[in-house]
Amino acid sequence: MASEKLSNKLESYRLLIFNSRDTQIAPLLNELGVNNAYLDKGEALYNQAMQSVDKQKKEYQDQNLAYDAFYVEKDEAESNYRRTRKLVKVLSRNDVDLQNRLGLQYGKVYAIEEWIDNGVDFYNRLLNDSTFLTTLAKFKVTANRIKEESKALTDLKTLRNPRKRASTRSHTPAQRKARRTSRLLHRAKSHCRNRIGKPTTIIREIGHLG
Repeated sequence: MASEKLSNKLESYRLLIFNSRDTQIAPLLNELGVNNAYLDKGEALYNQAMQSVDKQKKEYQDQNLAYDAFYVEKDEAESNYRRTRKLVKVLSRNDVDLQNRLGLQYGKVYAIEEWIDNGVDFYNRLLNDSTFLTTLAKFKVTANRIKEESKALTDLKTLRNPRKRASTRSHTPAQRKARRTSRLLHRAKSHCRNRIGKPTTIIREIGHLG
């Protein structure tokens, strides 16, 4: 998994920096121009990368919470909508004209956006039919309840739109942070090695310590 690969990279860079400060290895690296000040810069880059990773994890967690909240609200709104629509169909089964006015002839819709729009339209049609509202009220489906159910669908659309915009943008904040983290990791790695040139036996040994 990508997260495991990133964790492994972070750990390898941490070990590289940490082991470079070993009392037996540090003098050898110092001869190659890798002193404490140079390692401090590499460690600073590593710390920046870790902070970026933590922020990215937090953002993913927030996105997951928003996703869960959306579907919890959707399940409740859908349940209310189906119950009201079923009642309306039963009560109007002998009046085709009424069913047509209420839009009950429409088939099932699978796209969420269209389903929400159709639901709101259905509730609006009910509110505009005062005679049928009187019939519904006998079954405790009042105008206020219909308005509440309609608002739940409208709120659902509002909840969904930020997620939709985030998914359609070419570069989300999380993706930008991921790229920045990758660059920081690359800089940290290069910082620890660019004074030495090609990997030497010393560097290979450092990478395997710990």
